Amino acid sequence: MMEVNDMLTLPQRLVAALRRRLGGGANIPVHAPAIGKLTYVDWVSRYATIGQPERRRLIELQQKLAEPPLITVLIDANGTSPEHIELSLRSIGEQTYDRWEPILVDPPADFRARKDGIPAKILAVRRTDRAVFEELLEAASGTLIVPMVAGDQLSPAALTTFVLGFAERPDTKALYADEDRIDSAGRRSDPWFKGAWSPDLVLAQAYTLRSCALSRETILAAASQSGDKSSLTDAVYATWLWLAAQDELSIQHLPFVLYHRRADAPRAEPNAFAEAVQASPFARKHGLEIRSNDNGEAGWRHVVWPTPSPAPRVSLCVPTRDRHQLLSNCVEGLRQHTDWPDLEILIVDNGSVEAETHAYLDSLAGDPRVRVLRDDGPFNFSRLNNLGAAASTGALFGLINNDLAVKEPDWLREMASHAVRRDVGAVGALLHYGNDTVQHAGVVLGIGGVASHIHKGLPAGQAGYHGRVTVAQDVTCVTAACLITRREVYERLGGLDEQRFPVAYNDVDFCVRVRSAGLRVIYTPHAHLYHLESASRGRDDGGTRRARLELDKAAMRERWGAKIAEDPFYSPNLSDKATDCRPAFPPRVALPWAEGSHCP
Repeated sequence: MMEVNDMLTLPQRLVAALRRRLGGGANIPVHAPAIGKLTYVDWVSRYATIGQPERRRLIELQQKLAEPPLITVLIDANGTSPEHIELSLRSIGEQTYDRWEPILVDPPADFRARKDGIPAKILAVRRTDRAVFEELLEAASGTLIVPMVAGDQLSPAALTTFVLGFAERPDTKALYADEDRIDSAGRRSDPWFKGAWSPDLVLAQAYTLRSCALSRETILAAASQSGDKSSLTDAVYATWLWLAAQDELSIQHLPFVLYHRRADAPRAEPNAFAEAVQASPFARKHGLEIRSNDNGEAGWRHVVWPTPSPAPRVSLCVPTRDRHQLLSNCVEGLRQHTDWPDLEILIVDNGSVEAETHAYLDSLAGDPRVRVLRDDGPFNFSRLNNLGAAASTGALFGLINNDLAVKEPDWLREMASHAVRRDVGAVGALLHYGNDTVQHAGVVLGIGGVASHIHKGLPAGQAGYHGRVTVAQDVTCVTAACLITRREVYERLGGLDEQRFPVAYNDVDFCVRVRSAGLRVIYTPHAHLYHLESASRGRDDGGTRRARLELDKAAMRERWGAKIAEDPFYSPNLSDKATDCRPAFPPRVALPWAEGSHCP
């Protein structure tokens, strides 16, 4: 038996052996570059340029508001140049919204506003006995607060669109929008099209920090619990961390590019953000530990959730049919190299006939953690897992493909730490092909007509679209190749649907039902395994299998309809024709400044 310390080299040896056995890595794709000549510059010119017709439309929308609120724009000017300050002030002066006041926070001592420029209050925050925001709000008159950093610019549509968002949903406490980069020549690049509110993501990555608007009441409530902060930017992030700790708050995402960061601004988040998360109400409430992410140069964070003591039993269901080499590599990884104290392994043998497979299954009889169940019916992935669930005894239940190879011993601890959370219904892992490219980093509805894995084929070590591969976050779906849930959730939802989804999309259907039940689905890259997709039963790319796949697609469309086209965690500005997060031409959202559109 190999020791756990040998795990650093075990996965490479296992995968190399499997690839030789399976024919040199068949079915393992290579990440393809973007196709076509359309660029983000084209996207901006078509969908994000505010000309005179768009300005008129936005002004008309403002004029329809009964009581347009005053907006205070707080500009963090600490350590910036007069040129950067003037650039930001000019973008405020170009707004289609006309009820605003700018406040410069900690500008250089020698800063003097231009006589022909935008007038702004100047506030030097020097006191240390009070929270920054409390002092700022004494100087601010607005009921809505929009923070920005000197040198960044607001889209001319920004303030109008923010106000329309609050007006449409008066219970909104905070909202955020999309952003990009802009250089000194006005060229825009690097769009960040964001998804719906994810408390887990905001802990790992300050994705709502820019292009946001906060109600005055929200800031006051956050300031009362967040303590003193050294800068405006720190205070803004602390407010978002306070929001993450609240239940049932209305937080909106507006899928419009309303903020332009300086192209030369630092991309890495400061180390102080990790300290802010560790000291946040959320971390204190849940007993979290904050570690540096594997992709440490970006400054993102690994938020470690505690597990109960004693550790709950985890029942792992492994459906299989022959392919002894695959099965033994998977099961031995679970038995010998998975660091979890109370494990139950349920192997559901779906009609294996090879003597080698039977001999291996017989050899497991001496391990009290392993049980072998027999089902000789036609292959039905949903039924096999439901049989395993019915026989399981663990508080947590896991679906495990027989073509998985354990890569790191703590993968199950990471997944279980999320699965035990009362508001989480399913947890998925980062899975790599044998050639160290991404097989699974979350599933997105709508891509390819029903659903597909995002970042499929991305080389290992790459962060993906604005870090999506490397930070834990809410997603709509995860793959059943490696999925952990609470057994009571699985049973309450009826397990996988073996009638309508015997082979394909059963995991997508299950995850949509999880979210429809008010529970969350979490993807974590800190549980990391190898997956040789469909190696055991083959792929659905021809003959009767292709026909069956089309039937499953039709069943998904019939059951979920519009939900398939509206994945909340995948921006309508991203293409549903590819998995590499290229811009959508056109976006799947009505622009508030377009003729004939309604408010956002």
